[in-house]
Amino acid sequence: MFLFWNKQRNCAALVLLSSCLITLCGPSYAQVTLSGFATLGVTASSSDELIFRSAINRWPEEGTNLLTESLIGLQVNYQVNDKVDVVVQSILDNKNYDSLSDYIDLAFIRYQIDRNYSVRFGRLNNNAYILSEYLELGYSYLWATPPMEFYTPSSYLTYIDGIELQYRNLIGDGMLQATLAMGNSKADLLNGDSVSVLEYDYVLNSSVTYETDHWLFKGTFSHFHGHKARIEGLDQLQDLAASYPSQWWPFMGELLQSLDFKDQSIQYVALGVNYHRDNWLVKSEVAYFNIDWGLTGDLGYGYISVGYEFEEITPYMTFAMLDSLYDRHIIEQPRYDLIDDPQTQQTLAFLQSNFQTLYDSARMDQHSVSLGMRWDFTPRWVAKGQVTYYKINGPGSGLWGGNSLQSIDDHRHVSVLSLNVSTIF
Repeated sequence: MFLFWNKQRNCAALVLLSSCLITLCGPSYAQVTLSGFATLGVTASSSDELIFRSAINRWPEEGTNLLTESLIGLQVNYQVNDKVDVVVQSILDNKNYDSLSDYIDLAFIRYQIDRNYSVRFGRLNNNAYILSEYLELGYSYLWATPPMEFYTPSSYLTYIDGIELQYRNLIGDGMLQATLAMGNSKADLLNGDSVSVLEYDYVLNSSVTYETDHWLFKGTFSHFHGHKARIEGLDQLQDLAASYPSQWWPFMGELLQSLDFKDQSIQYVALGVNYHRDNWLVKSEVAYFNIDWGLTGDLGYGYISVGYEFEEITPYMTFAMLDSLYDRHIIEQPRYDLIDDPQTQQTLAFLQSNFQTLYDSARMDQHSVSLGMRWDFTPRWVAKGQVTYYKINGPGSGLWGGNSLQSIDDHRHVSVLSLNVSTIF
């Protein structure tokens, strides 16, 4: 398939092609710009068991800390000529870095076919929501912390290594943009000191955006096709469960088959609207995940946020919610009546308990209310403060980090304070 679909080759191919373009086009065409952005933030939470994280691909940090929200990013734009440009972006934050490609968040070449059509290939952003091109750029949006219920599940897949066709045209009083992208990707799911990975052999993403002076509407549809998964602790449970005779646990064969990630399909649909007129700012997005994989199930979630500008100060309020749209998985008991050995019975009971905890911890059902304020104290610097009150309903806490899998009997309340400053340079 495409050469750039291999992570390591992607970076090498982009560097090589960029070098060739520089050589062919010569310095008379070259226009290179370097830009950057940074956020320094302090996060404090009322819970030590359920650890707040702004993204599922960042390490959860206990207590009051600087790592949950802080980051720095650099971007190089190389305008080769009026048809071709190259973009490379790297963001350093509290993620997992295993290889050189993990330091590259964007790395693509864009070719402007004509006034309406362009094509990009390389490492592209996953165009799944309104903030998909600048979610890490804290200066660009209102909140100190984006709504966890929406952006944590929607942004767990951050990039696509592939190709994208884009169409742009003036329609009426606004600009219409439509994109179609195809490639592969992977998602790192970080928790405690464990790294779980979901790999997709292909991802299809399509989006339509229409923007006027005061309104922005966006719709997205994505299809993911599973390749393989490495879930911390799951392989050991599967191997141990498969080692026992099937008649001792008839349900286990069906369960183990449902946990195979290969060839599993996931569909994602999102709709968003943004309104900015006079002093009012309103943003709302809703999304739906249709998930075939047995470990979890369908998700529905969204938020609405309202702010009002008083010159440099903008107070705001946000309500967000997320719900697992499936019945709780109940792990059936083994056939203890067929087992004479007490030690074997204890081992199977241990397996049943651990599988139940694993399934329960993956569930997500919560809502939150946030109050915050943004202060634009210079043209390139903003300060933000936000307090968010979360209610997490049992039995799962899938959005939250922790040193062990958490099951919630009823519900939990957690309050999170976020203070940060962001800049562009």
